[in-house]
Amino acid sequence: MSETPEQNEVKDDVKQQELPPNLSKLYLKAESAMELRNWSYAVSLIQAILTKEPGFLDGRKRLRLAAVKQNEGKRGMKLGGDALKVMKMQGQVKKDPLGVMAALEKDVLGADPYNAQGNELLYEAAVAAGLPMTGGFALETVIEGDPDNMKFYHKLGDFYMERGAFEQAAEIFGKISDRDRTDLEATKKYKDATARGSIASQKWDSDGDWRDLLKNKDEAADLESQGRAAMTPEMLQAQAEQLAAEYAQDTNNLDVTKRLAATYEELEQFPEALQFYEWAHHLSSNDPALEKKVGDIRELVNSAHLDELRKFVEENPDHPDIEQYRQQLADSERSQLEDLIAESQERVDRNPTDNELRFELGSRLYKAEKYREAIAHLQQAKRSPSLRIKVMNMLGQCYDRMNMTDLAAGQFEEAIKELQIMDDTKKQLLYNLGLLYEKLENHEKYMESLKQIYAVDYGYKDVAERVEKSYG
Repeated sequence: MSETPEQNEVKDDVKQQELPPNLSKLYLKAESAMELRNWSYAVSLIQAILTKEPGFLDGRKRLRLAAVKQNEGKRGMKLGGDALKVMKMQGQVKKDPLGVMAALEKDVLGADPYNAQGNELLYEAAVAAGLPMTGGFALETVIEGDPDNMKFYHKLGDFYMERGAFEQAAEIFGKISDRDRTDLEATKKYKDATARGSIASQKWDSDGDWRDLLKNKDEAADLESQGRAAMTPEMLQAQAEQLAAEYAQDTNNLDVTKRLAATYEELEQFPEALQFYEWAHHLSSNDPALEKKVGDIRELVNSAHLDELRKFVEENPDHPDIEQYRQQLADSERSQLEDLIAESQERVDRNPTDNELRFELGSRLYKAEKYREAIAHLQQAKRSPSLRIKVMNMLGQCYDRMNMTDLAAGQFEEAIKELQIMDDTKKQLLYNLGLLYEKLENHEKYMESLKQIYAVDYGYKDVAERVEKSYG
């Protein structure tokens, strides 16, 4: 097997900014190779990185994309040989899981990235090595390549349940139930995941197992037992009153403050939630996750105020002071967006390598019609595999607004090629691309884009009307 780090040294889901300088430089070369569509070179570079840093999940996702691109049209050619290789590796999982992972990437998944046996063994090896996030990605990869493989849907749903990711588990089991109404096990697990998720949603950070967020094991057990049934508003209100009593006894108790804030959020009492999230943020010595939560809830509170003002303006056009209210609405909308941009810019200044913050800032600049400024941040956020498709969609719209139509089309087309399944994201990208070609008076490509949507979703926006109109 390949030379790999000791198992006790590995870290799950290593971020790009955590890579040592030599591997970081290598990854930048790999990203450049992918931009140039030099897939084989990118594959070799990222494989070398993962040998040294097997927990670099974003890198593994980029590796899988590069391998898919490199092997388009070749899937299944070496299936027999791959099966034999996988069988030989199975006995090494307990002894050398990291070595198995490296060998799989090099000898199996590099040539057949959607290989079910290879990804299943990667899952087992990753879990054995203490890299559950990588294990989950392996199962997701099989489903992406073979959406009808219900065995892996079940396996992925169970994986999420075991780790307290109830929202993701509910989504997976819900998809199984939609496909097969006779699968009673999936239906039961969907209900269980949904119920537990209603409790687990009170946590403030979506990463990791919610049980780990509680210091007191008795509290964790109690919360888990409550998760077996969804809480009603009355139950949540009772919980809020109990937590408020605990808070009154010690206003500096961070755990109680956060749980109280989360309960008010669940009750959709956002002003109260904001008050306690802000205090929790102060008590936590400026925890970044709580800082983001404060920003999100503050945006909800401000948006609710604007919605009320907007509704008043719409319903009272004859009010004697309506122009004053309209101006107040416009000023408030502008002020809120400026505050959000300033808040995002401040977070980016503190964490310049955080691509999610870059995307948030770019999105808000786009909303403010500051397209040039948005592009600079979106281009950096594009390096994140999890954000890449969203970023390209927004970049394309930025270029379109600036009449840089060739660049806009390039972004939309690149994103579409990377999506294997016709989901809502791909439909939106095809729709945007179609409208762009309509603007360019390229009727053939305009119809080609919209017909792809028409073939799978007759009711999507005005696609049916546009396509049918083209037939006269």
